[in-house]
Order: sequence, then C-alpha cells, then structure tokens
Amino acid sequence: MVEILCPHCEGEIELDDDAKGEFACPLCDGEFEWGMDDDDDDLGFMVGEPSNSRDILREYSDNPAIRITAGSIFATVMGIYAVFVALPIIFGGLFVNSVEGALGTGTGFGAIFILIGIAFLIFFVTGITFGVMMAKGKLSALIVCTVFSIIGLVGTIIGWLTDDSGDECLDFDPWTGECLETASGVSSVPILGLIIWALLIAMNISMLVVPQLRYQFQ
Repeated sequence: MVEILCPHCEGEIELDDDAKGEFACPLCDGEFEWGMDDDDDDLGFMVGEPSNSRDILREYSDNPAIRITAGSIFATVMGIYAVFVALPIIFGGLFVNSVEGALGTGTGFGAIFILIGIAFLIFFVTGITFGVMMAKGKLSALIVCTVFSIIGLVGTIIGWLTDDSGDECLDFDPWTGECLETASGVSSVPILGLIIWALLIAMNISMLVVPQLRYQFQ
C-alpha cells in the first residue's frame, strides 16, 4: 500500500502499490489521476475537476419561499411605517400650514413638517421597492434592505433620545399657562420600534451570512 495526499482536501489516501488510473477521494469526492504519467508529474497524480457534490453552489437546494417571505416582511413593515408615520406627518404639516395661512403668522412650520414627511415617505417607499426586489432574489436589494434596517434602528434611537416629551415643568405662569422652568427627562422607550428594526436587522444579516440562506439570492 502507498499513502498519498488528496490534491483537493489534502487528506491521506491509501492506494495499492500498482494502482493506476482515475480515482475519487473517499473524503471529499474530488477526482484525480494516479500513476498515469510519472515522467510528467513527479507526484504521480493529475488533479481532475472536483466532483459536483463538493461544489458549494450545488450543496443547497433552491427554496424561494425563504427570500419571498423575507422580502414580503420587509416591504410590509416599510408600508406600515409609510402609512402610520410618513403620511400623518405630511397631513399634519398641511393642517399647520393652512392654520398659519389663515392666521398670517408666516412661521413656515407647516412646510417644514411637510418636507420631513415627504423625506420619510421617500425612505419607506424606497424600502418597499427594495423589499420586493429582495423577494425576487436580488442580493444587492438584500444588502440595501440591511442598510435601511440599520438606519431605521439608529433613527429610532436618536428620535427617542431627542424627544423632549419626557421633560417635566417645574414652574409655570398661572396666568398664561406657559412653562417657565423645565427639568430634562427621558421619554418612554419605543420598545416596539426597537424590536421591529432589530428583528429586521437580524433577519437580513442572517440572509447574508448563512450560506443556505445566501444561496437563495443572486
């Protein structure tokens, strides 16, 4: 018997002393030739094409339900945020703008709210678009959706930290009701929003790093 190293996985293989021809490695199924042309190959074997069973693209079966479910979830969440976050801001800005026009204040707060709402709407509608593309198996869309999820989580945290609704009024004018002195406080934690964005991030990153899941995207 003679011991050689597989040219594919470098595992030890035992062959008969007079063995000659094509062989398949019992460890990795890689094909090679041994003893065919000793003059041209000092090692005594020629590397053949690896078996299809070792091809990473053939190790995992197609399962479009995975990417369709993930893309649908992402697009749905983005649609919910567009309806319940972006649109109320836009309509609120239109209302404030109409009040400002009637009173002639000219402060422009309504226009600012409208622009903010439109920016949110564009963000969420874009997220819906890439969610649909992710459901169709586009790897680039999966990467964009992952970035959008991270932006959504960071934005939620920043919005929570900058929210002054938790401030407490320490002194106020009894005649006008105006608060004269406030104490900074932290508003309630947006637990639902944090959970939603964290789950989306976990879902998308899993799609990127797990080979069986990443294989569903092109």
